[in-house]
Parts: sequence; C-alpha cells; structure tokens
Amino acid sequence: MRQRLLLSLLMLSVLVLSSAAPMTVMASPDAPLSVYQNEYINATIEVDGQGSRCDSWNVTGFLIVKDTSSEPVYDIWLPVKPAGRISLSSSPAYATVTQEDPPSWVSGTYPSAYGSASDYEWWHITELHPGDSVVFNYEVTTTTGCPPLIINETYSPQKIVDGQSSTVSVNLTITNGFTTANGYDYDADLQIKVRKILPADNTAGDGWKDQAGNPAFSDAGTPDTGYGSSSLSTDNKELYWTGDGNWPGTYITLTAGSTMNLKNFQVTGTPDLGEVGGTTQKIEMGRVYVYFKTDKPVTDTRVGYVYAIGKASLEAKKEQDTTNPSTWYETLVVYDTSGVFDYEIVNTTVWATQGNTPDSTLVTGSKYSQQGSPLATIGPGETSTSYTYGPNSFTYNLVPKIWALFRARIQRDETHGWMNYTNTTVFEQGGLTNYTVIEKIWVVKGYLVKARKEVRPGATSGEFCIGITLENLGEWMTPYVEFYDLVPTNFAPNPASTEGNMKFYPLSMLAQDADPTNSPPDYSLKTTPTGYSGGYVWKSYPLPVQQGFAEWFPDTSTSKTITVKMKDGSTRDWTVQVVDASTISINGTNYAEGSEFLADSGNDAADTYFLVALVQDTVGSGGGYVVVSAKGHYSNLDMDVYNPVFVHYCVSGSGDYKLNDVFVVGVDPRNTLDVNSVLMPFASVSMGATSFELWLAVAAITMVAAGIYVEFRGRRRKGVVTSPLART
Repeated sequence: MRQRLLLSLLMLSVLVLSSAAPMTVMASPDAPLSVYQNEYINATIEVDGQGSRCDSWNVTGFLIVKDTSSEPVYDIWLPVKPAGRISLSSSPAYATVTQEDPPSWVSGTYPSAYGSASDYEWWHITELHPGDSVVFNYEVTTTTGCPPLIINETYSPQKIVDGQSSTVSVNLTITNGFTTANGYDYDADLQIKVRKILPADNTAGDGWKDQAGNPAFSDAGTPDTGYGSSSLSTDNKELYWTGDGNWPGTYITLTAGSTMNLKNFQVTGTPDLGEVGGTTQKIEMGRVYVYFKTDKPVTDTRVGYVYAIGKASLEAKKEQDTTNPSTWYETLVVYDTSGVFDYEIVNTTVWATQGNTPDSTLVTGSKYSQQGSPLATIGPGETSTSYTYGPNSFTYNLVPKIWALFRARIQRDETHGWMNYTNTTVFEQGGLTNYTVIEKIWVVKGYLVKARKEVRPGATSGEFCIGITLENLGEWMTPYVEFYDLVPTNFAPNPASTEGNMKFYPLSMLAQDADPTNSPPDYSLKTTPTGYSGGYVWKSYPLPVQQGFAEWFPDTSTSKTITVKMKDGSTRDWTVQVVDASTISINGTNYAEGSEFLADSGNDAADTYFLVALVQDTVGSGGGYVVVSAKGHYSNLDMDVYNPVFVHYCVSGSGDYKLNDVFVVGVDPRNTLDVNSVLMPFASVSMGATSFELWLAVAAITMVAAGIYVEFRGRRRKGVVTSPLART
C-alpha cells in the first residue's frame, strides 16, 4: 500500500515596508525570503567650542520579513535577541503573527553557531504571500553618555563680541566609536557624509544682525588626507564634507575607532544681542547633520537562524517481503517541489500502527526516526530535489498502516533561501533619522579679556623665555584685571635676583607693584602654589576698548600686516617692520621705543594715540617682541590706560624638567586676591610660538562699576613718552 502526503513547508521572507515604517534598505541581491534590520539613531548634541553636551539619545529599529519570491512561504519562525521591547507594527490580514516558544523539532535542530534556541524571543508567522511583509519595531533609549558616533568642534576664538564682525575658525572631528573596546560585539566601519547649515539671513531672534550673508562661510576648510573633500554652496550658507566634496555626493569611509577631521573652516558674521535680550549669552552658529550607514546594528538586537518552508511533497511507502510475508519495509521520500527554495531536512520519521490513526497502537519495532542540522539539503539549487529515508524493516503478521513525516527549513542562502540584512543608517534630517549637532558660540556684551602665553627657547640650553600678552577685545573698558603665571617644578627664574629680568609693559599699567623701587622685577604678588616651584600675579589697571598689538618678529627683515582697533571700535591694518633694536616702521614712518604717536584718521571719533612700549633688544639677533599699546583714559583716576599689556621673563630648567608643565596661564577681570580662581593647565604643546588662550567674558555693567573705584596703593609709574603726530 502506498500513501502520498502533500505538505506545505515554511520559508522566511523579507517584508516591504508599510506606510507606518521607513523605506526598506534593499540589499543587492535580495534573498527570496529576506529579513531586513534597519536602525535609526536619533541624537541631538550641543557644542560650544569647549566640548559637547549629550542629552538622551535613542535608536528606533525595524525588523522586516519579506517574501521577495514568486511563491508563498509558510510556518516562519523568527528568532530575535531583543535589546528593547519588540512589537508587531504591521502584517497582512491573512497572516497570524504571535510570540511563542518554538516546537521541539526547531529547538532540537537549532544551529550551534547561533547559540541556543532558548537565547531568543521567537515570533511565528503563519504565511506570507509573494511581495508581502511583516514589520516589527523596537526602540532603545540611552539616558546617559554620548552616542558611539562622537562629534565635537573647537572654535578660535571661542567668544566673539556683540556688534563686531568676526571670523571664527572651526575644527570639526568625527570619531567612530563602534568598537569592541566600547562594549560592542564587533568593530563596525561607517560610511559618512556631513552637511552643515548656517542660520538663514534676517531670521528674527537668532542673535545675528539682520543683513544679507550674515552669517556666511568664508572658507571650506581642509579635510584630513584620505577623508574626502569639502566645499560651499553658491550662497555660502551650507558646507558639504563628502567623498567628492559635492552634495549629496559620495560617502567617506571611517573605520572603527578612527577619527576624521575637517580643519579651519571659517564662519564670518556680526552678532546682534539686541535680538535676544541684549545680555552676554550663547547663540546658534549653525547645525551639522551627519548622514551615516553601516552594515551592522547599533543595538544588541540580533536575528538568529530563521526556520520556514515552502512547497514540498512527501511519500510514505510500504512493501511486503515476498519470501517472508511477516517482514515489512517502510520508506519516506521527500520531494522539493518549489521552483525557488532549497530545503534543509532536519527530521524524518516513519512508523506503523495497528489502527487507522497515527496515534493508535504502534507496531513494535516499526518506528524509525532521525534528526540533524541538517540531514540533507535538496532543491533547485542542489544536485537532487528529493531525499529518501529507508527502507527500514519490521515484523508484523497482519497488514500495518504506514505513517511518515518530515521537518525541513529553507536554507540560509541569497539565491535559493533566506538571508538577514542589517543596515544602520541616517538618510535625512528630522523624523526617525535625526543626528544633529547644534553649534553655539558665546557672544559677549561688554569687555572680553584674553591672556596669551608664548614660550620660546632662550639663549642657553635649558633656558626658556616667556611672553604673556593681556588684551581687551571687547566693546567696553574692563575693570581691574589680574592675570597669573606658574613656574613648574625643576624650573627657576634666571637670574633669580630680577625674577628672570621680569618686565611689565607699559609699566604704568601695573596697578600694584611688589617692589616699586626697582625695575625689574615687575609683579604684584609672588605665590607658592602646591605642585609648583612658584607663581606670579600681575594686577593691571583697566584696559580700554582701543587695542594695539604684541607681536614676535624673527628679524629686522620681516614685515607683518597687523590689525589694530581705534577708540570708536573701527579697525586699521598696519604694515609693521623692525628697523633696529629701538625703532620700528609703521606704514613707512619710523617710531622709537618709548614714543607715543597719534593715528590720525581724519575722524576725531576714531583718532587714537599709541605707545611704542617695547622693541626688544634681541630682535636683530634671533628675534624679539614688539609691543605697541593703544592709549585710553580712565576717568576715575584721571590716568592714561593702555591695551594690551605685556610681561616678559626667562626661566631655566634643571634635572628632569618637563617643558609641557610650563603651559599654564590664568586671567581674572576682577579685583580679587584669589590667585587660583581660574588656573588652567594645558599639555601636549610643542616648542616655538605655541600659545594657549584662556578667555573669560563678563557682561554685568555692575561689575565694571564696582571694580572701577578700587585703587591699589602701589606706586604708579609712567614710561617715557614723546608725541610726534602721524597720520596712519
């Protein structure tokens, strides 16, 4: 007796996204039954040139099971290791989708390379027709830390002044943190594109002056070698950093753990704090949108080995032995009748019963069963489309009923089976795919004090000479200002008797002098901070709005173009060159050290006096500083005040000295004795004209008024001043 049993088998298929889900990122090629895993990072990061601030960020994920073949698929078992709660988003009306444990034959044949079946949450889909999909979604939210794609910016300057046109040079760095070192199960390379957009012109309440092209990019910067190109839009309001420098352009490859940099792109604009309340605050300097993708998921949500089946047939054969009528043979034959799928047979069983149902009394010795992962593979992509199990013999004196069953799963194969594809990506701004960096910059309403420290090799081995420039870049006169310097361990001023020939220029700006009888040294207070061999404090009278310069000249042949600020806030460009150890040339006119001259612009509101405070003696034999300070008037004490002021002295290192420890400077625009108020160490700098700038902005007019009436009782001195007039 021969019985033929037609069975419909299951096969797993990839789902087309419904209107409730994002567009599927198709693989190439797509397997007949495809499982797509798409994850979208939603993160908003704020930077201000001094670091980044990360709020909570989340990942929205979609698992899409789709039948891309021409045949239906049945009995789909989808195993998922979820990082968050998985929910059914959409499915065809004819399909039933439930979360349930898989049958024993699935658990017993689960591939060991994928772990154990119990490691997964299982979803069962009864059937999928060609072109149809089932969509699951999940969301993982992180409330602390930054996303693994780390983005930061640094600005120079870090603060700009209200109402003044400024150019900000920006460095943008992007680090791929998808590494095993950061706790991920893999190192994932990223494909990245960047688009930066500035605030639109004439936007109310954005803190930028309403005028055309404000703000605008003035330079596209330079990417690191091997990390694409950058360019600007025709209206200079957008910057593109892509593989080819165009938009949308091509992607840049950033390997796991690597960092790519876009250096020195520039934004020029004039802020208007009147739009946002008129006080010192941060305003937005544009937004960076990062487009990226990778072929691995961001979260730990994983798809395991899928079980499914399509069209197939089975034969159960019985045969009686012709010489021994009580001996019977039973055989199972499986046929792959699908024109698409290869099947992995994982279980075959044949048995005989005395009754008319498969669960009736079993004929002793008739049950034969085998299970494996897999036992055999058959199908249109294989050498055979059938598999035979048997013949297996048993003894029975009557006529038995023969039963057979098999279990099979569609093979994991892109051509004749199922495949899962992962693709984590950001495609557009907004919605589920929003990876945004909000850039903000401080705009100062009032004064803006900057301390710049330069360290240069001295005349002998181990000697280093220090130049500290203190200047006001703002639109108000400062209150009294203190600035600080520290001498590291294993360094000492040389010669010690004059604190390394420490001089303060112009000396009349030193509001408190520790030794008013002698010059040098020139300082207000000597300190002994922990961990250093010593330190100094200089207390300066208020610095005016008008601004000169302090510049290093390597020799007398070097000419520099230097920008100065007049008393009305306007600027002038001067051509400056050193003539000899006591004379400089400005726009072709010579001025001696100690002389004062009028920069006559033909406008009384702008006309400003300048003092040649220093022409260093060494300028002709290895280089030296030139300090030209703009003169203002401090009415409270009826005295002349200058901007900038400058300190110079030398130290020598001995023993195991470390030059990097020299790079510490502090500034505080208040009348305070708190020497350690804003000390800021800085490391990893090189020799030469390296400088570290610490900016400190104060907008409260009350502080100016309060600080302005305090007088130090130290001796006040003025330098030698002459007054030739000059039109420059």
